[in-house]
This record gives sequence, C-alpha cells and structure tokens, in this order.
Amino acid sequence: MTDAPATLPVSATAADSGKFPATLTETVFRLSATVAPVPGHAALLDALRREGGPEFVPRLSRGGWFRPGRILDASGATVADDALAWLEQAWAECGEDGDVFLERHVDAGLTVTLEQGVSHYFVAPWGSGPADYLQLEIEELQEVASHRLTAITDTPATAEALLDRPADSPPPLPLGPSRYNFRRLVDIAAYLGRMAEQSGKPAPVLRFLGEWQASSAGQQTRFCDRWVLALSEHLDRYRQTRYAASPVAVQAPAWSAPATPSRGTALAQQLHEFDRAAGYGFAWYFHLLAGRRVPRNLTAEVFADLEDGLAYLPERDAALVRQWMHEPYAL
Repeated sequence: MTDAPATLPVSATAADSGKFPATLTETVFRLSATVAPVPGHAALLDALRREGGPEFVPRLSRGGWFRPGRILDASGATVADDALAWLEQAWAECGEDGDVFLERHVDAGLTVTLEQGVSHYFVAPWGSGPADYLQLEIEELQEVASHRLTAITDTPATAEALLDRPADSPPPLPLGPSRYNFRRLVDIAAYLGRMAEQSGKPAPVLRFLGEWQASSAGQQTRFCDRWVLALSEHLDRYRQTRYAASPVAVQAPAWSAPATPSRGTALAQQLHEFDRAAGYGFAWYFHLLAGRRVPRNLTAEVFADLEDGLAYLPERDAALVRQWMHEPYAL
C-alpha cells in the first residue's frame, strides 16, 4: 500500500474573502500607465498601497524578449505603428520573395523598432495555503531602433525573419524611456481551482503544490516566497479554455555534486548543501521536478537509502519520495 498523492487543499479566494477591493485590477492598470519605472519598483508599489492595494513584493524578473514595434523612415517619422503587420503586407506584395522585398526597399532607409521587454512578477499572500496569494505580472518595455532593412544581407525566408537583427548590427538605440505595461493580476487559488475542474488527468502543478504543503518546504516557507507560476491559457479543439501553470524558481542554485549521485552519508550531505543554498528544506526535490537543476535519477538513490534503513529525511519528505517512485511525475 502506498501513500495517497498529496492534493491541493481547497480554500476561499481573495475575492471571496473581501480582503482586496474589487477594482484592484483597474487600479493597477491605471497606475502602470502613469508611473515611471524605477529600480525596485518602489514608486509603483507605494502608489498602489496609497490607493488601498495589498502589500505586493517583487519576486522575479525575466528579460531577453521583445515585441515588434514600428517602421520608421529615414527621417525618423512613423511609417507604420505595427511593424509586423506592415512587413507582412509588404512581403505579400512582393510575392513572398525575399530578394524582391530587399530590392524593392533597399533605398527607402526604413528602420525596424522593437519593444524590448522584462516581465516582473509580484506576489501578495492573503492566506496560509501555498496557492493563497495574488500574482501580479507587469511588463517593463522600452522601444529601441533595432536595425535598418538595408542592413539585412541574407535573403529572408519569411516576413517575421525581417524582425531579426543582423549579427553585425550596432547596439539597439533607445528611442525613449522605459514604461510599465499591465499584463495580468491573478488570484492563484481561484486560477488553480479552475484548473482542478478541467476534464482529463489532473495538472501536475496541483500535485506539486499539494506536496509543497505536505513537505518540509511548506512547513518552513511560503511557496510564493520561493516560486512564481508561469501561467498560460489556450482553446482546445472543442473551443474550451484550458488553463496551465508551470512553477518558476525565484532562486535556482546549481547542483554542484557529480551527475551520478552518491549513496548514504555522501548523498545526505549533497542534499543538505543544495537545500542550504536554496534556503529551505527538501528544495532538491522540487527543483528536480520543476527546475531541472537536480539529476532526475536522484530520487531512485534516495529511495534505495530509505529502503536500506537510512533516515536522513524527515518522514513527511520520505513519504513523498516513496510516492514519487510509485507514481513519478515532472513539470
């Protein structure tokens, strides 16, 4: 007989609790459009508190992405506000022939701008459960002059390829200050509640959070202090909305031990060192599931030690390892 899988406990949502105003989303949207970004986001968070909002804390920033911006002429005037739409139309007019496109536009002096972006994640706990928090996502955008179309020398295969900066292009030139753009504000408990009601096999993230609460990690720290959730939605073939969530670690320590796990005392020490670097107990297990920072074969070695009578894990954590061996999963 095996231990039953941990499940996410049902709890009231923040909206049901009446803890936050119903207009919170509108307030954040308005402030995002009017407050200038500063390091640490103090101006935005202070403004939100003054208007009765909750105590949001910055948790994670993820950059390195961009969106299409505008098309500018040689004088810097705007030719098109939507660069991709303009390029797709011009591409079609050239019979989707990259050489014809470059020849037609080589002397126009057109510049492609991009919106360089950073996604900022903020959290505001409102309850004791791992999902009892609000997650606020705000983008920080800055328009830059990326490259001239005349700088493209390799024949493009698609209109989208015209957005790619040639490798030898000079650094992008900022065209103005950065600005905030509201992305979404989500009551995570309510969001995961909708996921739990979906047909089909339960989403792995529900088990992940249930195990968090059952483990040493959940006894020592809040989930939203250590992780955020990357959220996504799509329509299935029946035109029904499907919700998805993937944990993203706020801090991801490296597994410094050999890729082939040790056994016994050496393995116990390696687990302890990883947990200490992460800042909470049983961290290695959750990074194995979601962060890919820990070798996947580690659980088999830990399980073998447990079967040999070695007791270097608390029983609450050992039970989860045994359950994983019976029913493995990953995110």
